[in-house]
Amino acid sequence: MEVADPMNASDMIDYHLGQLEGPSLEQAESEIANNPQLAQAMERLGRSIPRLLDDGDGIEPPADLARRTLTFVAEHGRRRSILDFVPVTVPFRWADIAVAASVFFASLLTLVPALQRSKDRMDQAGCGFNLQQLGIGLAQYAALHGHYPFAPPDQPKAVAGTFAATLHDSGMLHDVSTLDCPCNGKCRNKPAPLPHLNSLAELQNGDPESYRQTLGWDYAYNVGYRSDASRTNPLPEKLSSRLPLLADEPANWEGHILEGNSPNHARRGQNVLFSDSHVSWHNSRRVSAFDPDLYLNDDGHPGPGVNVHDAVLVPSLFPFRNW
Repeated sequence: MEVADPMNASDMIDYHLGQLEGPSLEQAESEIANNPQLAQAMERLGRSIPRLLDDGDGIEPPADLARRTLTFVAEHGRRRSILDFVPVTVPFRWADIAVAASVFFASLLTLVPALQRSKDRMDQAGCGFNLQQLGIGLAQYAALHGHYPFAPPDQPKAVAGTFAATLHDSGMLHDVSTLDCPCNGKCRNKPAPLPHLNSLAELQNGDPESYRQTLGWDYAYNVGYRSDASRTNPLPEKLSSRLPLLADEPANWEGHILEGNSPNHARRGQNVLFSDSHVSWHNSRRVSAFDPDLYLNDDGHPGPGVNVHDAVLVPSLFPFRNW
C-alpha cells in the first residue's frame, strides 16, 4: 500500500484555498484531526490568509501631507548655515557661565605674571648680550693701549660716555645700538652715529643738549682710580683681580646717585660686565666682598676709586674727574 507524503506548506495553503480534492483532501483532514500542532498551525494560517487577500478600502493620506512634503524639500534644498545647528535654547545655566568665567580669570591671573617674567628674562638676557659685545671692544682696546678707555687729556670735562666714542674711533665699536639697554622702554630705534672723539669738546661747548643726547646712554662706565690727591688714572689692562667695567646705570639726579638698583630693570638688579669679559646679574649694588657699592667709591662719592680695586661705575653723563 502506498503511503502519502505528510502535508507541507504548499498543501496547507491549498487546503485553505480549497484546492485539494479527493484523496488529498481526505488525507489532509485526517492529519489535521490527528495532529494538534498541525491543527493550531492551520488555524493561524486560516486567520492570516484572509488578511492577505483582503483588498480593503484605500488609505486616505493626511490632509496636510502635501504641504509638509513641499516644506521639507524646500528646507533641505537650500544651503545650511551654522545658525541651523544652533539650538533654540542654550543648554547652559547662568551658574555654569559664572563658573567658567571664574576659571578663565583665575587662569589669566596665573598666566600674565608668568608671561611677564618670561619677557623680563628675555630682556635681561638681551642686556647681558649688549654688555658682552661692548666687553669685546673694551678688551681689544686695553690689549692695544695697555689700559681701558679714559678721558682724553685735552678734554678735562669729558664725561664717562666718552668711552663709546673712543672705541668707535678705534674701530672697536661697530653697532651703536649695543649702548642702549632693551629693558627700560627708552630704546633708540635709530641711534645717531657717534661723532669723532676730537669733536666732542666742540659739541659740548657749542650744543650741550646734542652732546647729552649723543652720549646719554644706558650703561655706567668705570672712571678709573686716584693714585694720589690730584692724579686720576685709567684702569690698567693687567689687574690682580676682576673688576667691574660696565653695568646698567644707576638712578641719578643732578649729579647725585640715588639709592637702589638700576631703573633699567625696574630696580630688581643690574647686569655687570667684569674685566675678565664675563657678565653676571646682581640683585644688589655690592658685587664683591671688597667693594660695598658698585656706583660709589669708598668715600661715598660717584667719582674715581680711592685705589685701583675700588671700582666706581658712573652714568654716561657724569664727568671722569668728578670729586
